[in-house]
Amino acid sequence: MFKSSRFLFCSASFICTALFIASATAAVPVAAPAAAASAAAASAAAPTDYPSGPIRLIVNSSPGGPLDICARAISMHAGKLLGQTIIVENRPGASGNIGAKAVANADPDGYTLLMTLDTLMTVNPRVFNDQAEDFTQTLEPLSIAGSFGLALAVRPDLGVATLQDFLRFAKSNVITYSSAGYGSPGNLAFEKLKLSLGFDVAHVPFRGSAGAVNALLGDQIQAGFLAASAVQPHVKAGKMRALAVSSREPDPDLPGVPAMAQLGVDSLKDFEAAFAFLVMAPRGVPADVAAKWDDTLARVYASPEFLASIASLGTRAPFSGHAVAKNGCKPGREVGPT
Repeated sequence: MFKSSRFLFCSASFICTALFIASATAAVPVAAPAAAASAAAASAAAPTDYPSGPIRLIVNSSPGGPLDICARAISMHAGKLLGQTIIVENRPGASGNIGAKAVANADPDGYTLLMTLDTLMTVNPRVFNDQAEDFTQTLEPLSIAGSFGLALAVRPDLGVATLQDFLRFAKSNVITYSSAGYGSPGNLAFEKLKLSLGFDVAHVPFRGSAGAVNALLGDQIQAGFLAASAVQPHVKAGKMRALAVSSREPDPDLPGVPAMAQLGVDSLKDFEAAFAFLVMAPRGVPADVAAKWDDTLARVYASPEFLASIASLGTRAPFSGHAVAKNGCKPGREVGPT
């Protein structure tokens, strides 16, 4: 059992950052999920032969990002254990709300699941304040299923080689940065950095992490907090420069790149931005279906082959089952096993 609960489920610092973003940005209206009144009625005991058919795993982000990579690894390994095909379907948009709505409105029978970042539950209700209800009322977590960190990356022609260089540059220049959208990890981490250091930024949001990476590669923006796994090949090729990582410790994907909190900057001594993955179901999923996924995902995360595959793609453990994940969804709690 992992003892770290550093992930951002109801993390106070990121909720404050989210409130700052919401106040500075016009909220994007998103249709609220249908009321879950029918979910409880539909949650009669699942057939004992579950699963008897294919399962849809909706990923509420674009293909190729850390969430999508982890979902596809899970679908392959869990599908073998369950004896069924798990179809990964990407439904990005509105910082994950579009894919989440599709799952929230599905029957709670275990055949439609969601792979999402924890920001769906911690940040989106505060950024998308036009929602009549939030997904904490219509979705149920089945597990915490991994995590990833970010790297502060810049264009090589910016003329900065270290974080200290970047801070000096930021004092006299407005920093343009990209992210996968409002309320995304890159947006939250960069705004947290801005609030910590007091410099000006211009945010250029994209619909997914690929667009954010390509904007930096194409010299459309100057910097970005991007997934370490996405940055690594471009750093090696000399097309990006990684200045620091957002996690508490250095990232093995980026050897020689320091952690933000270790750089001796007083206002950054507690800086950390790490994000958890959640597997979720429509609220009211039968208890035996939740138990089946508890057992299946525990076996997946105990597999050395699976752990090696996600480590090579920049995705990390921990895994926690249904009970811990469900408890972590309560207001005021952080995601992560204790």
